[in-house]
Amino acid sequence: MIIARIILGLCGLAMLLIGFLTIVTPDTNHIYVPFEVTSDPMAIFVRTYGGFFLAAGYLTIRFIYSSSKVQIGNILIYIVGCMMVARLFSFIYEGFYKHSVYTFLTMLLLFSCLYYLQKKRRNEISYDL
Repeated sequence: MIIARIILGLCGLAMLLIGFLTIVTPDTNHIYVPFEVTSDPMAIFVRTYGGFFLAAGYLTIRFIYSSSKVQIGNILIYIVGCMMVARLFSFIYEGFYKHSVYTFLTMLLLFSCLYYLQKKRRNEISYDL
């Protein structure tokens, strides 16, 4: 059991590092990306998936140390939120493209709906046993 936790922890930390470096560094061509990024749309795509890696790494580490069950809505909120942060960095580094703005607005709508429904469900849970 302890070996599985160590392996998951190392994988989670590696995913956090890969995601964070892909998001915040101006150049997306580094050892973690297995192909050469040659255009801004490709860099936006790679940076957004860096947000997914960041969320997956965080959720992996949280899974190791948490004893509570995490609802699917919360998992989706973390993933979409990290991808939105990555998209904001792509706006800074690569600029605004029509497709990237539309997908960011779609992610913002998805995030807002997920957050609203998750808060509504949390308020409806009865803690009386």
